[in-house]
Amino acid sequence: MGSRAPEFKVVSTRRTFEEVTDQVRELLLGGSLQPGDRLPAERELSKMLGVGRPALREALRALEAAGLIELRKGKLGGAFISQGKPSIVSARMSDLLRLGNVSVEELFEVRLWMETGMVRTACARRTDEDLRALRENVRLAEELHLQGRYEERIVANIQFHNLLADACHNPVAELVTRGLSDALQGLISRVGTELSRGTFRYRHDIVKALEARDEVAAEQAIARIIKSAEQTYLRLAQQRGDTAAKVPTKTVTTSVRKKVAAK
Repeated sequence: MGSRAPEFKVVSTRRTFEEVTDQVRELLLGGSLQPGDRLPAERELSKMLGVGRPALREALRALEAAGLIELRKGKLGGAFISQGKPSIVSARMSDLLRLGNVSVEELFEVRLWMETGMVRTACARRTDEDLRALRENVRLAEELHLQGRYEERIVANIQFHNLLADACHNPVAELVTRGLSDALQGLISRVGTELSRGTFRYRHDIVKALEARDEVAAEQAIARIIKSAEQTYLRLAQQRGDTAAKVPTKTVTTSVRKKVAAK
């Protein structure tokens, strides 16, 4: 296990399920449990916590669904602290964004904040392999467009932004970007999309800027893509009467746009 043995406490409230899950989270934050550690056997853990085994199993299933533990079967099985699954984190973020009734403007405002800063970092940290992946993505998207395979092209378009995050070589940037990408996919499934070949030019501009490590050019190109997409999805949401077309009560998107446009 971790550097010191985890000290589980007897559950003292009727909210057994939450008590157990909260204790595991606290032990993770405190360092008593580390990724890869195995939790005590079910019988032993239920005694340590002072809870029934059915309640413990429910809590363990919830922790597994949250991506905090892995339940393995067999002689060497048990409950193990997870190494972390980015897909689970991004999926949960996407669910929260959808349930939060986020507007098109709010979603694209954050994408603008994130990605204009992200491409600057990518200019400094990108590798030749990152450039190859981005070039291949643009080539594939153009080919899919010509073949009329539009649904696949949408996936390729979204993957382009995930690859930009990968080029930052920062796992937090990758997680957040994938969460935003999943939220965008959810928006597309509700309001539809429109595809043109115009944005390919901006994608080529981004790749060239990354190759030259030109932060200003990269930021301008990604801002054009995001602003163009925002206008498209806002119009589509308005046409369908979707709640994503709502205007947020407070927004600073305009000031951010002016700042980007002035560069």
